Amino acid sequence: MQALTFALVTALFIPQFNAYVWAGDALTAGTYIITPAAPVWLLEQPYANSPMLTARTFGGSAYGDYHVKASLEISCSPQSPTASVALQITPASLGFDAAPFEGPDASANGPLRITTATRTAIDHPVNGVWTYGGAFQIGTVFALSTAVAPDELAYWASDASRGQTLKLSIAPANEGDKPLTATFLLPANNNGLKRVIQPCLGHASF
Repeated sequence: MQALTFALVTALFIPQFNAYVWAGDALTAGTYIITPAAPVWLLEQPYANSPMLTARTFGGSAYGDYHVKASLEISCSPQSPTASVALQITPASLGFDAAPFEGPDASANGPLRITTATRTAIDHPVNGVWTYGGAFQIGTVFALSTAVAPDELAYWASDASRGQTLKLSIAPANEGDKPLTATFLLPANNNGLKRVIQPCLGHASF
């Protein structure tokens, strides 16, 4: 049932995404090809018995000389007015020690610095957990999560944010270590994100 629910949600939103489509081939009719140059918000319903949706987009993470793909997940529970953002990475591929950031008793909590385009950077405390990385992720990923202020959330869903660069930087846990960074290009079509975060923004207009 969960897989069916996700398929239905995806089917509802894929036609709105800016993705490339191979035309003129019956075998690929209706097939959408997502590329780094055309990022999208993918919507998922993590729990079949809950109306909550999450929005996910993909970018890249870097630690020292290592560069690996990463995902950014935004969620908003109807029971809570606070939205959360999670940077999801594969620490082993980056050579990044995630242990200091893991769990409620973690010795390190960032900060996570979020910079959207030319807007003022904002620092957030962060907490890390190993988790399931969504319908398109095989295995587990390490998620560094924090709450997002309503005004920043509203900007990401506004027309002004389309195509802007979103940068995240995690302060090192140990003195002398390098920061972990991640970069995402905000999708040109943000209708899916708007639907996901609406419960956290009330009747705010974008």
